[in-house]
Amino acid sequence: MKAHSKVEHIDNLQYDSHAPIIESIKLSEGKSVQILSQLNQILFVSNGDLTISHKGILNKKVKDGEFILIPMHSPCVFKVKQASTILVIRLDDYINLHDYFPPNLVSEKENKKAKDENTGFLKPHQRMTEFANTLENYLKDGIKSDRFFNLKIQEFFFLIQTYHDEQSVVKFISSIYSSDFAFSNDVFRHFSQVKTVKELAKIFDYSLSGFEKKFKKIFQESPYRWIREQRSKKIYQEVCYGQKTFTRLADEYGFSSPAHFNDFCKQFYGETPGGLRKKMRAQA
Repeated sequence: MKAHSKVEHIDNLQYDSHAPIIESIKLSEGKSVQILSQLNQILFVSNGDLTISHKGILNKKVKDGEFILIPMHSPCVFKVKQASTILVIRLDDYINLHDYFPPNLVSEKENKKAKDENTGFLKPHQRMTEFANTLENYLKDGIKSDRFFNLKIQEFFFLIQTYHDEQSVVKFISSIYSSDFAFSNDVFRHFSQVKTVKELAKIFDYSLSGFEKKFKKIFQESPYRWIREQRSKKIYQEVCYGQKTFTRLADEYGFSSPAHFNDFCKQFYGETPGGLRKKMRAQA
């Protein structure tokens, strides 16, 4: 029986740093679900049929056995065509990718390309699918040990280097990887809490010029431009898939009035916030 999802509202699943390290989530047919986490997360669709919208990617079909890496504070939206199950692996704050990969694995050129290409997807492999299925069986058996699952995350990083070529691994992790992983990870963690680059530099105890210099070296662009891009992506997700009123969004994102927020949306997305939300609801 076909689901009638045209007027289905968007379900929002938001997870803080205390969420389970590994979790299995069931998604109902016909739903549109937004997932947002304060931690970097890896998603694996174990069964079902769905599409993902994330970071400029619109309704991309998720292949069976494909892993997807979603950076912290970066919402993604699934449209569920058939009832699906997602395995979620959340990477704790203490995890440093330099423990698994050399600092020069992702070049400056690849870091720059990561903004423009469909990075964060790892193609299916039988052994990786078996690994994910085993994790789901552990969850079904009632295992909840964080210590145990942290060991399985270490195993995951070992396996992807064993069963995938370096180019595939680089494309998968490049959205969160840098030569200074601790710095870039903290930038992702704090940028949404500030309104200016100066405020962000203060959190890191840097002078403004010192922060801008280090930021540009790691991210290959100015912090002002990077924050503006990240902010515009979050606003787009909130407008299209969220439940908040546009007046509230205008206030939360520091616009002086709803009218200025309206103008921002028309400038960046070519449509008013009301028009964007109506269009996305009609496609759901």
